[in-house]
Amino acid sequence: MSTQIKTYLELVKECDTLPYPDEVEEYTRLTSEYYHFRLKRSWGHADEDVRSSYTTVGYILPSVVASMPWTDKFHVDHSVQTVSIPWPTATTGDNAHGDYETLAIAEQLELAREKDSIPILRKWRAEPYRILGLEDRREVRIARAGSAVFGVHTMGVHVLGFCRDNDGGMKLWIPRRSPTKQTFPGMLDNTVGGGLTADEDVVGCLAREAQEEASLPEAWVREHAKPVSTISYFSIRDERAGGPEEVGLLQPATQVLYDLELPADMVPQPLDGEVAEFLLWTPEKTIQALHEGQFKLNSAVAWIDFFIRHGYINAQNEPDYLELVARIHRRIWF
Repeated sequence: MSTQIKTYLELVKECDTLPYPDEVEEYTRLTSEYYHFRLKRSWGHADEDVRSSYTTVGYILPSVVASMPWTDKFHVDHSVQTVSIPWPTATTGDNAHGDYETLAIAEQLELAREKDSIPILRKWRAEPYRILGLEDRREVRIARAGSAVFGVHTMGVHVLGFCRDNDGGMKLWIPRRSPTKQTFPGMLDNTVGGGLTADEDVVGCLAREAQEEASLPEAWVREHAKPVSTISYFSIRDERAGGPEEVGLLQPATQVLYDLELPADMVPQPLDGEVAEFLLWTPEKTIQALHEGQFKLNSAVAWIDFFIRHGYINAQNEPDYLELVARIHRRIWF
């Protein structure tokens, strides 16, 4: 049986699966099914009856809305398909509203876990993520496991590692994910990657992940990793993301990309069990594996960005070049 060969644009569209708003019929069909998760745009707006005082920060599946044991801190309006956290009766302090919302979300997720009403929460990850998109930039947090449940925009950091051979040629460090990983087991990946928690900055995140996943010295990584780009996409999850309980969940995400050139004698080694092995491949072999669909979906997009920046993919050899470049830098909106 021959391996299906995928174009770069097909690979990107496998990750960035939500249609664009100008694809009106398909976009409307998909997004009309979801409930808007809304927070106050800014706590300077006192009239909670004014719909414009809220902003959508996530999308929630109707099945999740129906199964969730909502507390009195949330208001669910089925007529307009919204889930909101209304103005609390009393708060104090500079970030009191953000604290109120953070605690309301944490209480809600904990209740859902106790009642086992949302199956995805059985795969509990407690690392706090920030909820993005608030006008006054107040800090509202949500546990990582709840980010897909509420469909909020998340951020991560991905490192593309490489070295040079004696002739100056580039070799890429490609990890194979552990076969026991909950998501995309056994597939190829970025050299290092992870979600950005609310308690760390981008450089701290990449240094920690580099040490945990690849045994690379944190101080050395901080000094040598070079910020180069971002990728953004809006995914509709399927079973590859973790199983049938995740199908249909929306997950917009932005990944901050770093290039990291390693000396020839610095070899990544698996440490925390997330990586089965590190492979040292030529760009050509890596590109072939991309076309064969061997990479985790968002990692394929990050490597495509890498090959664009390093000249392997360009306007002369790629017929979809302009759409490709635009698509991997999608604006995240709700």
